Amino acid sequence: MARALADFADVRAHILAQPRMWGRIEVLADGNLSIQRRRAHVVVLDAQSTWPPEDYDVLLAVAPTEVLSAALARLRTPRVQVLPLPASTLMVERMVGEALRAATDHDQSTMADRLLELGTALNAERNSTRVLELIMQYAREFTRADAGSIYLVEGDGERLVFKISHNDSVQADFSEFSFPVSSRSIVGSAVLHGKTVRVDDLYAAADPQATMPPWNHDRSFDMRFGYQTRSILTTPMITPDKRVLGVIQLINARRDLAPLRTPEDFALRVEAFTEEDERVCQALAAQGAVALENARLYAEIQALFEGFVRASVTAIEQRDPTTSGHSQRVADLTCALARAADAAGSGRFRDVSYSAEQLREIEYAGLLHDFGKVGVREEVLVKAKKLYPHQLALLQSRFDHARTALQLELLQQQLARARTGGVIDDPELLAAHGLRLRALDEALAAVMVANEPSILPQAVSSKLGEIAQLGFDAGGRTVQLLGHDELVALTVRRGSLTTAERMEIQQHVTHTYNFLVRIPWGRQLQQVPDIAGKHHEYLDGSGYPAQLPAGDIPLQARMMTVADIYDALTASDRPYKRAVPLAQALEILRGEATAGKVDPDVLDLFIGAKVYDALGVPRG
Repeated sequence: MARALADFADVRAHILAQPRMWGRIEVLADGNLSIQRRRAHVVVLDAQSTWPPEDYDVLLAVAPTEVLSAALARLRTPRVQVLPLPASTLMVERMVGEALRAATDHDQSTMADRLLELGTALNAERNSTRVLELIMQYAREFTRADAGSIYLVEGDGERLVFKISHNDSVQADFSEFSFPVSSRSIVGSAVLHGKTVRVDDLYAAADPQATMPPWNHDRSFDMRFGYQTRSILTTPMITPDKRVLGVIQLINARRDLAPLRTPEDFALRVEAFTEEDERVCQALAAQGAVALENARLYAEIQALFEGFVRASVTAIEQRDPTTSGHSQRVADLTCALARAADAAGSGRFRDVSYSAEQLREIEYAGLLHDFGKVGVREEVLVKAKKLYPHQLALLQSRFDHARTALQLELLQQQLARARTGGVIDDPELLAAHGLRLRALDEALAAVMVANEPSILPQAVSSKLGEIAQLGFDAGGRTVQLLGHDELVALTVRRGSLTTAERMEIQQHVTHTYNFLVRIPWGRQLQQVPDIAGKHHEYLDGSGYPAQLPAGDIPLQARMMTVADIYDALTASDRPYKRAVPLAQALEILRGEATAGKVDPDVLDLFIGAKVYDALGVPRG
């Protein structure tokens, strides 16, 4: 029969007298009541004299009618219900039940919000390990599990690999290990059957195997750490196409969030996982399976793309083996320079910041900056001297023919003397012949010296012009010792390439850009063509291929310019030069900066941060 309850003490006593009706009831230090039914938490509050605690889902404010308005003004929370006094026992029971339902609704709403947060986080996450960590974090949060692990199926579905483990009560080294998929283990059974396995209490019977056929629970961990694996919830992670990627296993649902330390903790504070926990865990497992599959696909795409980039570099180096490793070194130097700029706390680079994806963008641009060389004639790419080998061979044969012509001329002169009775071995005649031979040898020697390229501009010997005027008679026609194209090549003041050949080489940047711009790089790598395509542009507008002004050259390309020049100078793999020592290479770069070609701030950073150490000791 209903009776009237006049004050908070009466209400509290009535609630405490019926614990089975409400759930777990606890009298708080301030005299208020805490009622918990799974994740729903209601605090029955004496609104007339006390303040609410911080942890609750819904407050049930109990006070006389005349003071409730003031009490509600003090509470300032939307999650409050009221019980005016006096109230019948029937009204108290009704209001406590309503408060618990409201708390359950609030908890479910909070869980829905958290699930949305998790979905957003998983959609943005591309690291598979981080995906697993997120799944475990949220699964334990929603079920109040003390511990949990995630196992992944590997190979052809024949083995399980222990990947992630959390435990609030035990500090242990949870190293990765693998074991066969078998129905004799709970996780193996979940994989084989694709169904959730829920065990209420592994310690409930003297022989756990009697209640859990056919699997066998290994208690070695429990015995080693003084732990008790009581309740277990094991859920397979299944993709939409019904493939089991792994298993989430949660251990020991708790009534609270405190660690489990003593046998009494395991006996009194551990409870069974509920059907609601199972549904939540299955939803998480489904989300996790999709996210894990996406992360794996993303990793495969990255690996595929990385393989394509590396294969492209191999193609470049097969065209020009003499520069093998150059693309990787330029990529390494440019990335090291970008990281140095990112780390600069002051000066021009204080606001420069590069994410991991932006550094990958720079790396790919560095690796592919010379890809356009596949469109340049191989003989131009590998030209070691000013003259091509076939040109030099032809030129040398002309000098040989010239020697033969001189010898023939001498013999003709001697024959004419013999017919007239003159002296055949006339010293003057032989001396004149010897002088002409020596002059021919000196001319050839001068050609051979001129054929050697130089790193820095050098004066061209005027003797080449004189040699170009020399010729010999070949069957009634005069053959010049130096042809026009050979003279043009030999008079190159720097390097081994003629103007026409240099323009052909310079076209490799255009080829590079045209090739790279056709690749769908996506948002995160969209600047790769621009960076690679502008690494030969100079700040003074004298670069190539577009003679861009300084404002149109991105910082990453300016960094690559320094890296490219430095490696070209110090690399020992160029056929037309020896490696330049570090000090000389830096001096040449300073000269380029002084001339307005190279960014002086980038060069100062390159030198100040010793970015060149990324390649070790310079060669030469």
